[in-house]
Amino acid sequence: MNAQNNTNTNQSVKKLTMAGVLAAAIVLLTSVVSIPMPGGFGYINLGDAGVLLAGALLGGGWGALCAGAASALSDILLGWSIYAPATFLIKGAVALVAGILFNRSAKKLRYGFFYLAALIVPAGYFLYETILYGTATAIPNVAFNTLQCLIGAGAGHAMTIVLLRSKFYVPHTALRFNRTKPDETETAEAAAPAEILREPKKGPDVVLIAKRELGPLITRAGDLLSVQGFTARLVATDDQIAFDRLSAEQREKFLPADKPFVQVDDTQTTAEAVAQAALQAIRS
Repeated sequence: MNAQNNTNTNQSVKKLTMAGVLAAAIVLLTSVVSIPMPGGFGYINLGDAGVLLAGALLGGGWGALCAGAASALSDILLGWSIYAPATFLIKGAVALVAGILFNRSAKKLRYGFFYLAALIVPAGYFLYETILYGTATAIPNVAFNTLQCLIGAGAGHAMTIVLLRSKFYVPHTALRFNRTKPDETETAEAAAPAEILREPKKGPDVVLIAKRELGPLITRAGDLLSVQGFTARLVATDDQIAFDRLSAEQREKFLPADKPFVQVDDTQTTAEAVAQAALQAIRS
């Protein structure tokens, strides 16, 4: 119980630290590039890149709080306090939507949601400025806000790719399970560096590890082992350094210290060869 509490505490500390860094980045991106809009109503900035980054890296809830608070603070620091309440809600909504959709979508689709979520910015400020100044004044700013948010989405897209590929980044949730039975636990985090494809009900005799594209190969090898009375946990990884990004506690969930494992790197190998290597590992 104490070990679990310590793990939860460490994860919370890491998340708070990342939230603080991202909040500072949002303030910096908003402040450094700050161009007043024609007519003196609002300003163009790159803060949306940090807002989307917060959603992707922290998840919807934490990302929304971080992005909303940092963006509102930027308004206050730059002398646009009248926009701060709306900014808190609008930028928080952007991070919330981007975070939820990004982390629950397939890799090929998830960055597209950055651009969709970013469009909340022109829509939100149009409504707010209509209340403050009237429709005639609010309409011209829609084009500038749209340009700003799409540029921010592009920058956030690029920054997120770089950070997710860095071995120093640990996703806010380290595991992702496929739901194959109603009673299984699932945390859908598309950014996770490794994924358990199959988990035997009574635990594995061996762990088979391979890059995602070799998933069908280790699945076949697992089937061959089951015919012989052995069970295998199947783990797919993004790359060779996937486990370097995880803490010792997180690695243990994939690779129990008391279980043998076989890592498949050769794309030319066969399922039969993998199953044979697994049998040797079990018996050794």
